[in-house]
Amino acid sequence: MANRVLLGNDGSDYVLKVSEPTDNVLSPSEPLIYDSTAVRTGEVYAGGNLASSSGVDWSATKGTLGYIPLIVSSDDQNGNEEMDDNSAYKEEYVDNAGAYYATTTNLEFAQKRPGESNQTRSNIFFMVLRIPCQYGNMTTTSLWD
Repeated sequence: MANRVLLGNDGSDYVLKVSEPTDNVLSPSEPLIYDSTAVRTGEVYAGGNLASSSGVDWSATKGTLGYIPLIVSSDDQNGNEEMDDNSAYKEEYVDNAGAYYATTTNLEFAQKRPGESNQTRSNIFFMVLRIPCQYGNMTTTSLWD
């Protein structure tokens, strides 16, 4: 029977590794099912819950990953917003009022609410996953780096 799970000290790192059913986790011939040291595991790298008027610098305490990661987020501004100005016969519609975009260090507001000076969003919840969402880092050649 093959050694399938390694949990604990692996040299100088503490790791969790799981191999294919017939593969040895200590010297695998196939990619591991799970490897906590791999850059593409989908594990939560950073996260939090806060209020902000300018976005979130998630890398301030963790550092960057070297690519733009997948970030799952939500806040109190999710949904649609419709504004009417009857005096000017003007109507605006904003879809995904709580949308964000990610950079290598920040989670930024993608849509600012028109006409409002206070852009503070409350109850921002976010999780930074170790999954690249950047051109050049999503190819099969760099999958196991």
